[in-house]
Amino acid sequence: TTRDSPNISRTHLDFGCGSQPRNPFSAEKLFTVDVFRSSPEIPTDLIQAGEPFPYEDNFFSSVSAFDVVEHLSRDSAQGNQFIFYMKEIYRVLEPGGLALVIFPAFPHRDAFSDPTHINFITPRTVDYFVGNKLPPFYAGIDTNFELLINKPLRFWKKWVVSSDLSHDAESEGIRRRLSLAKRTLLRCVNPQHRIWLLLKPYER
Repeated sequence: TTRDSPNISRTHLDFGCGSQPRNPFSAEKLFTVDVFRSSPEIPTDLIQAGEPFPYEDNFFSSVSAFDVVEHLSRDSAQGNQFIFYMKEIYRVLEPGGLALVIFPAFPHRDAFSDPTHINFITPRTVDYFVGNKLPPFYAGIDTNFELLINKPLRFWKKWVVSSDLSHDAESEGIRRRLSLAKRTLLRCVNPQHRIWLLLKPYER
């Protein structure tokens, strides 16, 4: 995977897959990891909250995390789990691999109204994971991502792909399609989510 060919992915990891695993880069092989097993279509690799991913370094061409990072605890055996799992995403990505992170973001009210949202993320939060140029007291954040996209998510269809794993008659019904159209319009006018697209660079 390179900057010039961002849609080529051989192995993809969907972190926090829930019941709807995502495969936004149309990878040849999809892996899922979560703290619960709720998707029967694909075997989900289970971890305890705060545990490392059960994969080798440089294993995946791409990783996605949809509505996950805002829920990660700040108090665990590893300390801040948001930082810990951003480092895990970086670790399991191969050089040239892509990380897609989507979350409800400040200042939209949905970033705060859900009581399970622990991390309130602003447009500048990504800076702490990019470039590895932090002062010494941020020594625990040692990712070196290159930032490709950091913006409100207005158009979901381009990035949020179900990979046809959970479609049924109800999901294709007219009521479902009208509901999705309404939400798409609201998200375009007043986006509640933000998207990061991050590249793990090749070593120089």
